[in-house]
Formats: sequence, C-alpha cells, structure tokens
Amino acid sequence: MPLVAVLAACGGGSRADPTPSPSPTASVTDARTVTTEPEQAQPTTSSVPATPQSSASSVPSTTAAPVVLEPLTGLPVRDEASLLRPALIVKVDGHLGARPQYALDQADVVIEEIVEGITRFMAVYQSSVPEVVGPVRSARTQDMLIAPMLDMPLFAWSGGNRKVTALVRKSPVVNLSASSRGLKGVWYRTKQRKAPHNLLARGAALFAGAPETSHRPPAMFGYRAPGADPGGRDISGFKVAMASTRVQWVWDSKRAAFLRTSDLKPHTVDGGGQIGVDNVVVAEVRYRPSKADPNSPEAQTIGSGKALVFTLGRVVVGTWTRAKTSQPWTLTDKEGRPISLTPGRTWVELATPARLTIIDVGVKPNEVPWKTK
Repeated sequence: MPLVAVLAACGGGSRADPTPSPSPTASVTDARTVTTEPEQAQPTTSSVPATPQSSASSVPSTTAAPVVLEPLTGLPVRDEASLLRPALIVKVDGHLGARPQYALDQADVVIEEIVEGITRFMAVYQSSVPEVVGPVRSARTQDMLIAPMLDMPLFAWSGGNRKVTALVRKSPVVNLSASSRGLKGVWYRTKQRKAPHNLLARGAALFAGAPETSHRPPAMFGYRAPGADPGGRDISGFKVAMASTRVQWVWDSKRAAFLRTSDLKPHTVDGGGQIGVDNVVVAEVRYRPSKADPNSPEAQTIGSGKALVFTLGRVVVGTWTRAKTSQPWTLTDKEGRPISLTPGRTWVELATPARLTIIDVGVKPNEVPWKTK
C-alpha cells in the first residue's frame, strides 16, 4: 500500500534509526507528523512525495505532503507495514540466567519494573518486527496498569497465577499467552539456556496473532524537532538501584546513546553488542503488594511523581503525571513545560524514590556510590 494512501487514516509513525538531518523549515505539528514548507523555487526535501499537481491547475503547490512518524520513536516511517501494525508487548526475563536477551535492543520502548527482588522488562515493538524475542516470562498485575496506554496492544507472556491470568483476560489487551490455543509457530525453547530462562517467541508469528481490528498505538511521548535544545544540564550518566539489580547508564558521544550496564557488566544482547538507547526516562514510583500475590510488588503508575529524563547527554528534572490507565505519562519540567525526547528508542525505569545517583561530567562511574537505602 503506498505510504501517501494511508496518511489520513494513520497520522504518524517512525523507527529507531539515527535522528534525521534537520531541515531549517521543518516544524513538528505533533508527536507523529512533521510538515515541511519548502523555500520558494526549491524542490521538497520530504521523504514522502507530494501529491501530483492537476494539469488543470496553473498555481504550483507550496506545501509538501507530511512526513509520517512512528508513534513510539518519533522517527520517520521506513516500513510501510508499520502504518497498520499494533504495539506488541513482550514480557522479557531480566534474570542473570536469561542474559544476553534476544532483541531487547530492537524494542521501541522498554519499561523496566521491579518484580521479586530483581527486574523484568516490558519490551514494546511496533516500528519493526524482531525475528526472535525473549526469554519470555510471566506477567504481573502491574503490567495491566501500563499496557492499556497502547490501545489494545498484543501482550505476549509465558503465563501466570490464576488471579493474574484472569486479570489479563479481562484487560484491554490481545492475550498471546504461551498457553493460548490457536497460536502456531510462535513458541519454542532453546537448548542454549536452562529452564525457565529459555522460552523464546518468533516476532512475526506473534504479530500474526493480531485480530483484524488491530491498529497502531498512540504516541507515548512527545519528541523534539531536529536541532531543538533539550534543556537540562550536561551529565555523564547515572546509577539506579532497582531492588537487587544495579543499573547504570553512561552517555557515549560517539554512539550518541546512553549505554547500559547491569549488575556491573555491560548489558548485551544475543549476537550483538551493548544495549544503547536515545532516551532514559526514570519515573519514581511507589510499589505496593499485588492483590494477586502479596509477595509480588505492583508499581503505582497512576498519579504523579518525580521524573528524570536523560536525553542527548543531559538530564531534565521534572514530574510525571498520569490520570488513568488508558493515558500515557505526561512529562513536565520544573516550570510546567512539556519535556520532549530525542527521536529514537526509549527506556523507562520504574524506580523507587531516592535510589538514583547522577554521574557528573568528568567523574568516573566507579567513583559514584550506589543508593540502596
């Protein structure tokens, strides 16, 4: 389907490639579309061709067709199939036995949450389809407080206790449990890992489980126009204690990305290098015992709290707010202005308060202590 034929129906999209070269006349109209107004007597620079002029018109058009952006990265659409693709959430194992994970670096957004003493990931895919993803693990009640913001996403998980399973079934998600019937060619266990850290899923087969009514998700964040100042102050990175998991992100100017270290080792993916992302959003939240299992923590992601947004080698301090499960987080700075992200991949840390330490410019990470209490 030609890209221009579905612009009106979709309204946005992108993928996680480097930020495109800025155009001096480009203006961001929302988190999903960019309108380009070319200068007089110059051809359009838009990646989407303008609609051909009618031969009966003697007045040339001065406005190019909008560039469609991916909703979860803010980058221009490269894969036209993503214009109609829903979001896919995969519950990925964070245990040491699950590392290196598969395709965790390909997710548009990763939400890291505390489970029983360690962390687990909600890896969200939409702009591209991973070949294999995992290891896949079970869900928690806190997942159903987050998933609805993606408007009926596909939800892939290994299973859960009776109460969690009942909650997933009645929540506004497409249930793609490993125990679900009718899914063909999705799940398999690799012999390279030990159970329960060896359940993998084929990305294309998961997306094939989407119903005909599925649609692309709304944007989760707002993104800056190319060349816009992100605000905040320069930093080298930060450390945050997520239960017993020690997470560190350090800005790499050569890769123009924050690189992840987990439990004092570079966090890598199977067959690839160290995980790097364009943005890290730290949302300080409270955890309460889950009603499904008192030993399972549940992040309280409705309400408000402190937010630290790490982007382009800087940190912007502000507040996150969210009124209901169907809405995304709103990020504002100390003056109440919206905080915009760098187009690209984003990692969200659902951290408990007072567990984060900034690594200032010129300071070595090993000189910065962990805040564990």
